[in-house]
Amino acid sequence: MRVVRPFLALSVAASIAACSSSPSTLTGTVGTGAGSGSSASTGGSTSKSTSSSTSTSTSTSTSTSTSTSTNASTSTGGGASTSSSASSGSGGAGGAATSASSTGGGSGTGGSSSGPSCPSGDAGIVDTLGSNRDRLLCTYLAYLKANATTPQSNGLSSSNVNTVCDVWSKLDPSSQDVFLTLSARLQGSILGSDGTSMLSHIVKIYRITGGQGATATNPGSCGGGEYNRMIMSMDAHLQAVQLAANNDQGALQSNGKYDIADIPSTSYWRNSHDLGGPHSPFDLSDETNAGAPRGQTQYFSDPTSTLAHMPLMRQDLMTLVDPYAVEMDQDYDCVHNSNPLCTYVTYGQYCLPMTSEVGTAVYTMSYGSFDPSWVPSGC
Repeated sequence: MRVVRPFLALSVAASIAACSSSPSTLTGTVGTGAGSGSSASTGGSTSKSTSSSTSTSTSTSTSTSTSTSTNASTSTGGGASTSSSASSGSGGAGGAATSASSTGGGSGTGGSSSGPSCPSGDAGIVDTLGSNRDRLLCTYLAYLKANATTPQSNGLSSSNVNTVCDVWSKLDPSSQDVFLTLSARLQGSILGSDGTSMLSHIVKIYRITGGQGATATNPGSCGGGEYNRMIMSMDAHLQAVQLAANNDQGALQSNGKYDIADIPSTSYWRNSHDLGGPHSPFDLSDETNAGAPRGQTQYFSDPTSTLAHMPLMRQDLMTLVDPYAVEMDQDYDCVHNSNPLCTYVTYGQYCLPMTSEVGTAVYTMSYGSFDPSWVPSGC
């Protein structure tokens, strides 16, 4: 299904614009500038901040420069302010202040003028798996350039990625398959109210990680509370629908549809039955009714709460404040291991030993192809 709809908030536009070049050119070198700004965003309020950046360029292609800043926001997406942009607490990206880009050259290191061009901020969302993946990797590049002065646990930082192709090629295979399987599950999860995918309501990626210690030849750890997952930002609509699914506990609605349908026609998203409860600092968790693997999200039940405006204090994102942050992983077995490249035996409904299978094969048996050969457009 291809659904084209406008962005739900200006913060989506700011995030996408952060990896945008001229519409007719490819993304060039992304540099870094210095800026300062302040903003405040609570609940449904709208705030603006102003930053300045100074950069020079010797590139012959249009390139982007990402401004980082010291931000006094109480609702900031990683401490970066936007250049003459607004963030809305209840509009779409949850009021998280996002990094913006300035047109022109960057003073950052290296870079290439090759790679896919990121969509402009006012472009509509094309609700297909490939388009959503391209869009979200652009937001991840923008976040890394604006905030990751220290490498994340997957090795990516502002100094070693300059294009989406850099991001993809430098992710280890475990992290790549985490992105591919989670994005496929979200694309196949459909909101009963409007027929859009969950993935189309994800506005930003903050972190993608596979197994702890993963390399090009080793998937790393199969479990771990900070590994084999993504942490992202969703819009206010998806937060509200997830909350409804949690409250309704998977019941069909008056229109005969689930709040959020899962890929199998008999499965749906509902309140989590995980005895461990939500992952800190989140206070609510949803999961799919079907397992093998079972999808699970963690989020804030009330984006206006004090809790939702505290730093996440999560690996690689210690200072990030985003009341619409959402964490997702998939549990492949009965002890909740989540690495798609590990081998599993107890992935059946009753945790009985079954034929040993790699996680990606378990996913495919249950939900079909996740398009494992996908690469970003232009790479």
